[in-house]
Amino acid sequence: MSQPVFFVMPEWQGSASSRAMRLTEGAQLLREDLPTRARIDVPVPLEAGDALGTPVARLSSLIHARDSALTLLAEATGTPIIVGGDCASSLPGLEAAVRRHGSDNLAVLWFDAHPDLQHPSTSPSGAASGMTLRHALGDGSEDLRARNPISAERLVLVGTREHDPEETEELRRLGLSPIGISVFDALRTETAAATETAEAAAGLTALQQLAAVIAERVDGATHVYVHIDLDVLDPAEFGSVHAPVPFGLLVAELTGMLREVLGRVPLAGASICEFAPTNAETAGDDLPTVLRILAALTSGRTA
Repeated sequence: MSQPVFFVMPEWQGSASSRAMRLTEGAQLLREDLPTRARIDVPVPLEAGDALGTPVARLSSLIHARDSALTLLAEATGTPIIVGGDCASSLPGLEAAVRRHGSDNLAVLWFDAHPDLQHPSTSPSGAASGMTLRHALGDGSEDLRARNPISAERLVLVGTREHDPEETEELRRLGLSPIGISVFDALRTETAAATETAEAAAGLTALQQLAAVIAERVDGATHVYVHIDLDVLDPAEFGSVHAPVPFGLLVAELTGMLREVLGRVPLAGASICEFAPTNAETAGDDLPTVLRILAALTSGRTA
């Protein structure tokens, strides 16, 4: 089993938030809790950067950070887990995983409140984070789009619940049906009703059934890449994100699904994005949750 290697990537330039620099503070907190021998720091420019005449804000710094990460990923051994940046920090991890395993063999689980499918020509903010999945699929800005794109047929979106009209249309065009929060509401009701039944006693929980459904969606893939934007979580349980979206996943649901799915399909790599605590108190409350998610990511089979 390959050991996890943590790439600390405090990229903030892809965020649309006026408080984007909080991501660097969140990255530093995570860095301090990661084992030194399994930690690699990705150089990220301090400056905002320039759009280079494109609709993508701060593009020059994003290109620099991505290229630095790709170089380090190519040199490193172990299973890479990128932590500490905005959503666009997932791009080098996804590209490296496709290069290693091939798009036909790589499934992608996208845990995110947003599909991040904006095109640069339609994005209202120009923020690269909102275009991350579009670029990973090989579309969008010539400077950021993946040269080795992921496959839409191997992509599963989970917990996505806030779409712009252009993103809804792109989901339709790609033939993607996200597993939304209504599914989890139904599972919560089913689980509560089953607590006294033999089925529940046997351990066949509704969450395990959903994990099996996800595994079936990626059937045929040899490995899986997991993207986690922490805004996929319910704000009542996790608040250290820039723009919380109501009615998200519970922490136990996310970690439970990760353990179930990664017990079936080996992990090729992962990204945990958008840890942006507002102050020391919220950081102290929410940092253990991020570490709990990391533990779930590294609990199963790895590539």
